[in-house]
Amino acid sequence: MSIVYFTEDKPAPFRGIDITNIIIELLAITQWGDLDYLIIDLPPGIGEETLDIIRFIPRCEFLVITTPSKVALAAVEKLLKILKEMNLPIIGVIENMVMQPTPLIEQALKDYNIHYLGQLPYDQTIEDSLGTPKKLLHTPFSNNLQEILTTFI
Repeated sequence: MSIVYFTEDKPAPFRGIDITNIIIELLAITQWGDLDYLIIDLPPGIGEETLDIIRFIPRCEFLVITTPSKVALAAVEKLLKILKEMNLPIIGVIENMVMQPTPLIEQALKDYNIHYLGQLPYDQTIEDSLGTPKKLLHTPFSNNLQEILTTFI
């Protein structure tokens, strides 16, 4: 399910109550069937979307994905502080699109006592695989992600 059904693939300047209403509608009218997991991709940081998901889905857990940059780390740290203050479960953090490994993210997570699950190297082949699940499953990205998930989750 995607917000694209509300926007018809056009730019969408939704704010405040519009975002909340879209989330409520997506959660309410979608026929999810029996799910083991519902994965919700949220924008970085702690905006309306994240706060609404926390409010509407009482048993949510957070798997935080970040890029290995100081700017991204600043947003992640704010999110982690709020999640910890609210006593919400944090599965861990994965670094994505790593071009040159550094200990930046892993070291920062030690201060928060949060699991560093690993890193996903930048994968140039992934763009050509988007939209084709079978092709995507055979990319280095998919293999690296599967390794992280089976090791830690």
